[in-house]
Amino acid sequence: MGLTHLMTTPSIMKKYSLAIFTALSLLPFSNGFAAWQELGLNQLMVVYVDLDTISESGEKVQILSMLDFKKPGVNPKNKQPVSSIIGINEYNCPAISYRPIEYKEFAGNKGSGKLVSDNKTPNSEFEPVVNESWTAGVFNVVCQRK
Repeated sequence: MGLTHLMTTPSIMKKYSLAIFTALSLLPFSNGFAAWQELGLNQLMVVYVDLDTISESGEKVQILSMLDFKKPGVNPKNKQPVSSIIGINEYNCPAISYRPIEYKEFAGNKGSGKLVSDNKTPNSEFEPVVNESWTAGVFNVVCQRK
């Protein structure tokens, strides 16, 4: 499936849950309407993208993505279990970086179950895309299209 080492440590998983996705308010967010395509997986999760949600603005691209955890994690603030995260990241293709603008954590797999948290981070800073991470897989999909 392409990516075999999307995330390899719990600390990366925690960082992911804190820095996940972009402008959900700008794109459709309902999991029921998303056209999810599996991008890759590892021992911790499966990564999905919805190619119909790609939005380009100059050198930047946004896409709706989902992480579906094989074993639930825990939200660090409210201590509730998190089995999936859906959101949008914005990728700066020439700079090989991304930033989260908004993401939602769910108790169930594939964006189902109780909404655990709704996080808006529209002023987040761009971070480097790390090789063999889930962000690298999504980056390759959206930036190779340009």
